[in-house]
Amino acid sequence: MMPVIRISDATFSDLKTLATWFEAKTPSLAIDKIVQEAMNSLDLERDIIGEAEVGDTPLPNIQFPEAPGLSFTKITKASVDGKKQQRPKWNGLIIEILNSMKNRGMSPEALVDALNIPAEVGLFEQKGFKFYPKLGISIQGQSAQDAWKEIQRISPKWKIPVDVSFEWRDNPKAQHPGLKGQLRS
Repeated sequence: MMPVIRISDATFSDLKTLATWFEAKTPSLAIDKIVQEAMNSLDLERDIIGEAEVGDTPLPNIQFPEAPGLSFTKITKASVDGKKQQRPKWNGLIIEILNSMKNRGMSPEALVDALNIPAEVGLFEQKGFKFYPKLGISIQGQSAQDAWKEIQRISPKWKIPVDVSFEWRDNPKAQHPGLKGQLRS
């Protein structure tokens, strides 16, 4: 969880002025820039690995050998079976894996049997299920964590590589608010 600090109204007003000067979109980003400039002038480096860097330098993705908490994350880019995904979502990655499996000749019945998440052959749109006509099956929506768990289970079994870059939203309930990560299966 991110720490909370309290500052006077006068200091906050000054901070908004500095945010404009530093071309920072928020007072928080202005503080980041001020701290970074002070660290640079003192020739100090940040000790914590994975903390956000100041400026336009993109953060490196933290690669996780095991899945971290994925609540409050959004996928920034992903590929399934070597194909870049447009506007990827966690559940959509499962669908893309299933498309690859279908392209290898699997029937809708075999696809449902391969899954460890609720799925039905044919049209079924109750209890959070969504029908995928190209696959001929209906699948119940999953949380990001559960979707990744299923991806990790089925992608190696069917030799379908999945690469995901994601970031945690700036939410105090997120495991690493504002940081970026990468998962591979």
